[in-house]
Amino acid sequence: MNSYELKEYIIQNNKIIDVLNAIGCFKIKSYKKEYRCGSPSHDNSTSISIKKDTLKIKIYGKDEEKIKGDLFTLVMNIKSLTFPQSIKYIHEVLGIKYIGYTFSKKQDQCKVDILRIFKKASKEYIDYTDEELLIFNEDICSEFIKMPYIGWIREGIMPNTQNIFSVGYSSRYNRVVLPQRYWCGSKNQYVGVIGRTLVDNYEIFDIPKYFPLYKFPKSMNIYGLQENYEGIQKAGYLNLAESEKAVLKRHSKLDYTCVALGGHQISIEQAKILIGLDVSIIIQMDKDISLQHIRSLCEIFYGIRNTYYIYDTFGLLGEKESPADKPNKIYNVLWNRKVKYDEYEHDQYLKELK
Repeated sequence: MNSYELKEYIIQNNKIIDVLNAIGCFKIKSYKKEYRCGSPSHDNSTSISIKKDTLKIKIYGKDEEKIKGDLFTLVMNIKSLTFPQSIKYIHEVLGIKYIGYTFSKKQDQCKVDILRIFKKASKEYIDYTDEELLIFNEDICSEFIKMPYIGWIREGIMPNTQNIFSVGYSSRYNRVVLPQRYWCGSKNQYVGVIGRTLVDNYEIFDIPKYFPLYKFPKSMNIYGLQENYEGIQKAGYLNLAESEKAVLKRHSKLDYTCVALGGHQISIEQAKILIGLDVSIIIQMDKDISLQHIRSLCEIFYGIRNTYYIYDTFGLLGEKESPADKPNKIYNVLWNRKVKYDEYEHDQYLKELK
């Protein structure tokens, strides 16, 4: 099971107490809407609350709330595990078979089934019924040199961020390499690789700026979610951008809440993943994307999750820039003026359709 399937299993089968016991929580008490218990790291027997219907958690300190998240972040915090490791650990605790997907390009490949549980009608949904997501292990990156790209360092993408996201170089293709991790897989599970050309004036030579070195359906994955899962859960929101570079730039500024679609459309699978995180969604597309299209993306989550969008009405962005391309001072101006997608915005969207 992936994370949202595992959450649903735990909720439906009332397995929360099993997990809490396994990680050493004590004096577990059941209330109408939540459990309260103590953490093994201190003596307060009511320091943790966990919602029965969402698995959202809060860990309280002596004077104020310290940590927000979900059951996975609780396990990560207490057991010192990564997000993928927490998924595997909970499988083991509940006696569920965990499939590690340790497949390489020379071995059998795994097809990840699409569960179509969100039926909200919207023409902006992209239904890739016949797409297959193939999971590879770290062998997919063995032919590339893992090293930071100096050009991106100059743009503000720090070497440590490039290392965390496994940015590298392909001498064969003369491209910067962006491996795409499976959003809820292990650290070494990838679904594909994108290469960014280093050829000057590439347009003249009809060379694509970005090109898949290992092709995969972007519509079935969310870039940066595996790396930023804990930060998103702690913040209670995510920033949804178009490009991988937006994720890297925000991560370099210590903002661990950004993920990318790999384009400006949202597929059914991506919508399902994002809704399953149970956090607020802040959509920030590039400058050249129309307001009506941005509203159409918000419409997907309307009435399901708190949704906001960032739209530059101050002329702060260049023609194809995203908010993440700007320094924090400008980014924060745009972010703090984000628009909540409420009934008024919904009505405006419907008026434009007519």
